[in-house]
Amino acid sequence: MTTRRDFLAGAGLAAGGSLLGLPGGSAAPASPDAMVKPRALRAGDTVGLIAPSSYIFDLSDLEGVAPRLEALGLECRFGRNVRARRGYLAGTEEERLADLHAMFADPSIAAVFCLGGGYGSERLLARVDYALVRKNPKIFLGYSDITGLHLALGKLARLVTFHGPVALSALPPWTLGYLKKALFAPEPMGPIENPPEKDVLSPEFPRHTIVPGRALGRTVGGNLTLIATTMGTPYEIDTKGKILLLEDTGEAPYRVDRMLVQLALAGKLADAAGIVWGTCTDCAPSRSGFEINLSMSELLDDLLSKLGKPVLAGLVFGHTPEKATIPLGVEAELDATAKTFTLLETATAAP
Repeated sequence: MTTRRDFLAGAGLAAGGSLLGLPGGSAAPASPDAMVKPRALRAGDTVGLIAPSSYIFDLSDLEGVAPRLEALGLECRFGRNVRARRGYLAGTEEERLADLHAMFADPSIAAVFCLGGGYGSERLLARVDYALVRKNPKIFLGYSDITGLHLALGKLARLVTFHGPVALSALPPWTLGYLKKALFAPEPMGPIENPPEKDVLSPEFPRHTIVPGRALGRTVGGNLTLIATTMGTPYEIDTKGKILLLEDTGEAPYRVDRMLVQLALAGKLADAAGIVWGTCTDCAPSRSGFEINLSMSELLDDLLSKLGKPVLAGLVFGHTPEKATIPLGVEAELDATAKTFTLLETATAAP
């Protein structure tokens, strides 16, 4: 698996283009608590496909997207600029924003799926038309670097979005089941389980209670790196009274330590009602230097066990071959004692 860190190191380029100091998007909604829900999908709907982050280096991969969506009963329409390239980015900011805005503005498009992640979504945040998005609520789906857009759309457009597979992701049966449940059924998703175990005596997807207890709150979060890098910006995460979901990939424990401490110092961990740590794939310590001092589980116990609120680790979402689709911005219950996470609120409006 190629990690974000590997990708950026291989690119070896400084970010170009004009994105700093730009005016923000349109104003936030009148009521800070009023979330807007997109319509649930139904057979025959058309999905808009955009590439808001990294360039898709093997464009032949796009050929498999339409058959995959057609198997769900969906049509697809590619953004005009999904094949564009500016170095390691999927086109300029203007090109990527044009596709994002076009898909939300087009009444024939029922949902917006991101083709991939990587790096680049944060470059768009200051220029997204949040009023346009709020006036045209649609399912918005993706993970990894797409967390930047999840944070911004949730905070400034107050749109319920969906942390789940990108359009280029594989859709094995368990993953597909949760995707369909999240996007097609206008009802609460209920408990989010982990994939079935092949050997219950040696589980591949164990859950671990770090701090027991029960918490209620709206879901928020996604990729830890993106959450950390948006701190101090208008798009930084609001965790007050919420269930904070975190995951990552390709980060050594000391770097995860650094990002979690950043959130702790900013009060984001203390503000949360409860925390769900998903997984951190390819995050084992190296065998040299100070990285070997703590394993990931030791680090999480060390930093999160002192919070005095429910914390559960091991939910399968994000950078994993199988991944649950989780709506962001809806009420959920975390019971860390029972090792359960349950979505209580409908994330979509009826067709």
